[in-house]
Amino acid sequence: MKKNIWIIAGIIFCVVFGASCSSDEVSDEQQKDKEINNVVIEQTPGEIVLTENQVKMVDDNNQFALNLMRETSKETTKNMVISPLSVAYMLGMLNDGADGTTRQEIAHALGFDKYDTKSINGFFGNLMTNAPLLDKQVELGIANALLSNKSIGAEFKGQFAANMKGYYQADAECMDFSQTDKVIGHVNEWCNKTTKGMIPEILKQGEISPSDAVILLNSVYFKAQWYYGFEEEFTTQQDFTTADGTKVKVPMMAKVTPLDYYGDESVLAVRLPYRDDKFCMMLLLPTAETTPLNELLNVLTAERWKAIADNMQPQNLILNMPRFNASTEQDMTLPLKALGIKAAFSPSDANFFGMLDNPAIPLFISMMKQKSRIEVDEKGTMASAVTVSSATTGSKPAEFLANRPFLFAITEMNSNIIFFIGKVTGE
Repeated sequence: MKKNIWIIAGIIFCVVFGASCSSDEVSDEQQKDKEINNVVIEQTPGEIVLTENQVKMVDDNNQFALNLMRETSKETTKNMVISPLSVAYMLGMLNDGADGTTRQEIAHALGFDKYDTKSINGFFGNLMTNAPLLDKQVELGIANALLSNKSIGAEFKGQFAANMKGYYQADAECMDFSQTDKVIGHVNEWCNKTTKGMIPEILKQGEISPSDAVILLNSVYFKAQWYYGFEEEFTTQQDFTTADGTKVKVPMMAKVTPLDYYGDESVLAVRLPYRDDKFCMMLLLPTAETTPLNELLNVLTAERWKAIADNMQPQNLILNMPRFNASTEQDMTLPLKALGIKAAFSPSDANFFGMLDNPAIPLFISMMKQKSRIEVDEKGTMASAVTVSSATTGSKPAEFLANRPFLFAITEMNSNIIFFIGKVTGE
């Protein structure tokens, strides 16, 4: 297996119809932007060809994946799954429309501090185009979509729309967000379609507001059979020791098979390939039975991850692993804030002026969440994730409700000298 390819596989687990809502016509400036930014991503079926910088970006993004896993799993004791790649795609799109501190924090969380927006877009564009072409035996789909609120005049900038189309293959539509039921239904239909029914919905009633300006979506779908499958007749009910020491019965699959293996004083690792050996599942286990899994996770870096993979050796193994599934709905706001993305979620500090034409509609991220699901059995793996974010206007009117005692004053405007002052107490 090629080193760059399995690293990308690890990341996976761990267009635009028109920029304007108000008219089908494209302005000369927008057309110019589209022509200048006519992105062409080279297709390389069967292989993802990475530049020297993109090889480093894979390691950087793996570190983001591990950091995000640490943050999202802190309070979770049950089975869980996230797609850091799906969140990374969301941040990549937001990064394209961001500037200043907002962009710096997004790039830093991704580990992409030293790369400009074009390089970041190119990295995601390369994966977007070529990862699904790697293996005909594997179903892999990455999809992105954009919605803008025509009821408040939110129109994507030509530059932003061109980048979303060229790099992210993102469909863009304009809708009236005051019809929230219709918008939510549309988003959930997209979610159901791109995940082939694994995740039928991502939004619930009340999660979209008429004041929201844009909605961004990403989905990742994966389905593959094992290279070395398990025979169902050898699956038996066996003990599984949970984090608190309780033993529970689980359907344990079993097989004697040659696999890439690594072991040292702190970690045991095995690599399970899928057909045709382009993707794999990595399993990592603390060497000592008494070591909590979180202890391993807390010291696992991208460098350590890479070293484990690079030093694996083929070995005939007795493999026992449970048949399992997990479904997780995760609010990504707090984990991403913990990773340093703060300005993007602040009405006063967010800078997404590269996203919309109208500078009078300043944006901040009001919601970001992900739903993920995985099913692992004797035949193989199905996994899917959808990440959604909504950006609302940061210019909400302040409220002054004089329904309690207040002061009043009559002043001269220029000098501000008080002529009269008093209070109203309601008595």
